Amino acid sequence: MNITWCLIAVWAGIAGLAHSQEIRDELGARNIILPQRRVILPADRTVRQPVTMEKVNARILVNGRSAVTTLELDVRNNGSSLAEAELLLPVPEGVVVKGFYYGDGKAEWKASLMPADEARRLYDRIVARRKDPALLEFAGFGAIRSSVFPVPPRSSVKLGIVYEQLLTLVEGRLDYVLPRTEALSGDAPWTVRVELASGKDGPGNLFTPSHQMERHQLENGTVVLTLAEERMNPGPFRLSWLEARGKKGEASSGPEASVYASPDASGGKNGYFLAMVGKDVRPGEHSILREVTLVLDRSGSMRGNKLASVKEAAKQIVSGLNPGERFNIITYNEGVNLFEAAPVEKNGASEKAAHAWLDAVVARGGTNMHEALAAALSQPSHEGMLPVVLFLTDGLPTIGRTSEKSIAALAGEGNRAERRIFTIGVGEDVNAPLLRRMAEISGGLPCYILSGENLEVKLSQVFRQLYGPVFRKVRYTVCSPDGREQPGRVQDAIPSGVLPDIYSGNPAVLAGRYIGTEPFLIKGTCLDRDNREQAFAITVDPQRIASMKDDFVARLWAARKIGSLETALMDMGGSSSGTEALRSNSKTAELVEEIMRLSRDFGIMSSAASFFADDGSSGPWRRDHASMGSRRNLEGKVMEELREGLGAIALQENAVAKKRELTLNKYNIQMDREGRAVAFDNTAQIAQNGYFNRNGVWMESTVLAMPDAGRAVKTVQVGTPEYADVANRLIQSNRQGLLALDGSVMILLDGETVLMQNSFP
Repeated sequence: MNITWCLIAVWAGIAGLAHSQEIRDELGARNIILPQRRVILPADRTVRQPVTMEKVNARILVNGRSAVTTLELDVRNNGSSLAEAELLLPVPEGVVVKGFYYGDGKAEWKASLMPADEARRLYDRIVARRKDPALLEFAGFGAIRSSVFPVPPRSSVKLGIVYEQLLTLVEGRLDYVLPRTEALSGDAPWTVRVELASGKDGPGNLFTPSHQMERHQLENGTVVLTLAEERMNPGPFRLSWLEARGKKGEASSGPEASVYASPDASGGKNGYFLAMVGKDVRPGEHSILREVTLVLDRSGSMRGNKLASVKEAAKQIVSGLNPGERFNIITYNEGVNLFEAAPVEKNGASEKAAHAWLDAVVARGGTNMHEALAAALSQPSHEGMLPVVLFLTDGLPTIGRTSEKSIAALAGEGNRAERRIFTIGVGEDVNAPLLRRMAEISGGLPCYILSGENLEVKLSQVFRQLYGPVFRKVRYTVCSPDGREQPGRVQDAIPSGVLPDIYSGNPAVLAGRYIGTEPFLIKGTCLDRDNREQAFAITVDPQRIASMKDDFVARLWAARKIGSLETALMDMGGSSSGTEALRSNSKTAELVEEIMRLSRDFGIMSSAASFFADDGSSGPWRRDHASMGSRRNLEGKVMEELREGLGAIALQENAVAKKRELTLNKYNIQMDREGRAVAFDNTAQIAQNGYFNRNGVWMESTVLAMPDAGRAVKTVQVGTPEYADVANRLIQSNRQGLLALDGSVMILLDGETVLMQNSFP
């Protein structure tokens, strides 16, 4: 055996013995590895032991109500001498340690579980000595503490910790939380994989508000969620789902519902709620039959590969329809051509005929969007089917009725069969707001395919979104517990009165603000796959379910509200005679003011409002200050950029993404006017506030809303009793995530402005 490793083994045995005898010195020279955040350096800063975390892999296996979590860490010592380290892992209360392994995993090492109060006392001692507040972010959690282990020089070692917990069923819902830091930067990249085996029926309303996950299902019914990002969202990993409620041989015919609530940070008498209404198609069940009409642009600009790709994608869509579903194809330039007078049933003969008809389509002429849309909407509809229109164009309307207002009105008032219009803009020369408006008015969604993107693949993705509709015509009202309508209990509900169609694995979402703490009901109806009316009722009891730990609810509501205001602002541009008329409209100022307020309060960047803000600043749309002359020239381009081109597409994409946000976007990733996805490290979202980095100081939104004149600021330095007092008050109000921000943080705490120095000078 290698002599070095023999010495390490001997040393490790001594270290383990010391651990078992509780001969510890957390204030000494060893490194403390906090997987959720970073390596906490030794107290003696002159000791150079550069131990780092290289990566963290999390695997969560859920079987029924039991969850087994395995964390694997790669830890490296870049120094020239042996380093000491120990693992300190914050975990939820009630977990059971199953094992801790080091190196090749053949020999298990010791790891002990500390309850939350004992863990907090340890955190306080470490913070006081090491001047690093990172641990206090996890106050309230228990902790797993390992024995001391060696990290050989210029080498990497693998660590593994396994723990199990029994999840508590609340209102039919199970919640899993993996604690992680709120810091915008961490020492190591993470990957997460979840395998969820919850029975034959699978989980209901699966929800991951913290991170965007890829989902697929194994043949045995196990749902697998994966996340592999170089830079995943900060904050804890959260996963919720409904436990299967039906008994063997039974299945509920109505939708399943789950609800989350968070009290307002200002007092708790009001708050925010988020309700999810959905259902998955189970094995052997059928979904609502679809009636799909493809409306394809064949104007001259579609010549070549563009039209060829569209035709091939259209063939795949027709072939992908289920038996019994119906379809039609409409092509248009200055005129309109129909494959059939009305949608026909998909079978071998109709599929073959459709392929041959598409082969004969050629590109030439102008673009009569109004007449093409009218032809699609005037077709006879079939009872009990979900009528869908896929409307594709690569340009602006040039022939017939070309006004944006008239085409949008046709999609709404002229859509008597309530066909859902999914618009597809190809390239950058499209009226992006019009396509978005056509889709939203009808209950569909817009899609933009930029130059260089694979048109055939993107069209297939759009069609896959329409898989498995289970409920349509979903409507709701707000009632008292005894069933009386009580609309005043809810404000700023998004959407209002009507929910989107519900597809398998894609529940409809309702977000809003509740007024008062007494219970209320959200009662709704919908039509199922057999065209029967189904009812659902969701009880919202703020006193029982509202929790500051679910503060993601407030932020998701704010994002959806901002997106709705942004689209309203852009819709006003479609009926305005010019920029000056739009700017002089008092409603414009009101919308911009409210968008900016919400953006500031919650730390959510808005691109649309920047066109009308005085300083023109908002994230990717920030403009340099301009002279009056150049500003007038700039304003002259605003209307064009709001309606056409890559900038307009970016505005629509950003707004629609906010309106549909179901996963926190803590890096404020948005598309800029060049079509690039950009993130912002100078904003942070913690609890229910936004934080903005101004000259190295994180400023809380509550402070930014106050006048600077006469403001008295109390400064507290980490490691002092004054800092400890502030930290305790933050922990009591569930704002301990602020302790994760490096540097200085200025906050409003109990009416006092406090400057926290989170880093030791």
